Amino acid sequence: MWTYLAILFSAALLIGVFLRRLFYHVKGVDPSKTVEEKPKTMDEIHDDEEEVEKKKRVSGEDRETVVTLCEKAEGQLKAGNEDEAIKCFVQALALDAVHVEAQHKLAMLYMRKQLFSSAAALFKSLGAQTGEAVHYSHLGLAHYQQNQFEEARAAYQKSVDLDPSRPQRFVSLAQVYRSLGQFQNALIALNKALELDSENLDFLLFLAEIQVSLENQEEAEKILKSVLEVAPDSEAAKEMYKSLKKAASEKEDK
Repeated sequence: MWTYLAILFSAALLIGVFLRRLFYHVKGVDPSKTVEEKPKTMDEIHDDEEEVEKKKRVSGEDRETVVTLCEKAEGQLKAGNEDEAIKCFVQALALDAVHVEAQHKLAMLYMRKQLFSSAAALFKSLGAQTGEAVHYSHLGLAHYQQNQFEEARAAYQKSVDLDPSRPQRFVSLAQVYRSLGQFQNALIALNKALELDSENLDFLLFLAEIQVSLENQEEAEKILKSVLEVAPDSEAAKEMYKSLKKAASEKEDK
């Protein structure tokens, strides 16, 4: 119980630190300067230059500490101590809030711990920093696990826009559309996946389900027959086909 609360507290602290740093970084604003300043004297400028150099030296020390903390976290992971690894990554990100490796490893740990909100915050940061499809894909999953389907849709769409070569991401997008009740969009996304992997039986079974949701029973039957030709022992295909035939028979009797 205490470990779980400590993880949540660390995650909240990390997210707060990161969002504050990211906001000022994007805006190009020094958070200490909230009012218009008077022109600085030469002595003040000199002092500022010394302060900048000092910050650079501290930054260098911080970077070394971050590397050490990440290495320590990896050691804890190998030893099976996930909670200790989380603490190390949180400490690392308190020093360098946009450290890509630390963010990614911590986000994956949060996913494993089912701390999906904390994971989503980190994956959103990673996506903005790196522009990599994998981070938006993970972001989509984190939102999906929280039933945040519109956010999940946007994240998965961004993922496939960046890298349309992974069929599973189109399937994930189709699943989100199904959860939103947008079956036609789900069909479009799923067909994209099948263009990349046309013989995937799981994809075909999902396609049959979507066709049933669209009340395209004949199309669903054709798909299931093709699956059973390749995999006659598929219990899922047999059960679905049996249900379709039963529903069609009951409809004729009415």
